[in-house]
Amino acid sequence: MRHCWKISYILLLMSLVLYSQPGFSKPLKVGLILSIGGLGDHSFNDATYAGIQKIRSIPDCLVDVIEPSDVSAIESGLEYLSGRGLDLIIAVGFFANEAVRQVAQKHPNQSYVLLDSVVTLPNVMSILFNEEEGSFFAGAFAGLITKTEKVGFLGGMSSPGIASFEKGFQKGVNFVNPKAQIVSRYAGKTPEAFNVPEIGKKIGLDFAAQNIDVVYHASGRTGMGLIEAARQAKLLVIGVDSDQSVLAPGKVAASMVKRLDIAIEKSVRAVAENRFKGGVLTLGLADAGIELALSRFNRNLITPLLQERLREVETFLLHRVK
Repeated sequence: MRHCWKISYILLLMSLVLYSQPGFSKPLKVGLILSIGGLGDHSFNDATYAGIQKIRSIPDCLVDVIEPSDVSAIESGLEYLSGRGLDLIIAVGFFANEAVRQVAQKHPNQSYVLLDSVVTLPNVMSILFNEEEGSFFAGAFAGLITKTEKVGFLGGMSSPGIASFEKGFQKGVNFVNPKAQIVSRYAGKTPEAFNVPEIGKKIGLDFAAQNIDVVYHASGRTGMGLIEAARQAKLLVIGVDSDQSVLAPGKVAASMVKRLDIAIEKSVRAVAENRFKGGVLTLGLADAGIELALSRFNRNLITPLLQERLREVETFLLHRVK
């Protein structure tokens, strides 16, 4: 989609300008604790880490990163970082919610950022992404490219947060293709459901057996199994959080990307410029907080008609936000 590629090019130029700026007036120390699953998920954690790497490139900015082994390790990791005299501590995902709440109350003079969840304390900046809006865009894409009129959704843990992805996806499909059938599956009911690729592969093959030809996932590392199934079956995947098209060229047709780099940059700059305050910041399509990244390996799908339809969807979403 030419319009989106132009926007992405502008954002790239902005990023180059931003990260070529001189360092801060004083050294800035940042701590990050990732979500469960750790690095290598090709999704939320990897996207977060990529944003941190950009921050690390700024002179006089030092970053410590912790990968928790499980949900219970998040709080101890936050406590450790809180004792190191850092300027900002960043936590990732709703599994960190209660840990951030407990630790931030114990350390009222420490500044915290929580990505993708909300804690209402004066020293916590909660940054959300309008995943329902982004999932609507993903659903519209699925509804426009399906040939069998059957599309699927794979969620990780059955929870209200992931349900918002499913809800947005369903609305997007129905917006462009009300005749399409939507089948939803979840990998489980515990946090481990985000880290079971073998279940993701099984569900993916089940989808293909049902003649479903496009599947959108919000399932963390479990989605790697779905993508593996797509390699073996007649199935296209819509990735999530980061651009997953390189994982299986030609099989991941698009990804609903959360711009975690922008969220991290905003919070770090706020601390550096003494503008940090608690509250909730939601990033969406209008402020480039989310985007639908179309795969360069599926150019045969990106017809002029599809581009026009996607522009119509984008206009609808932007108008709805206003």
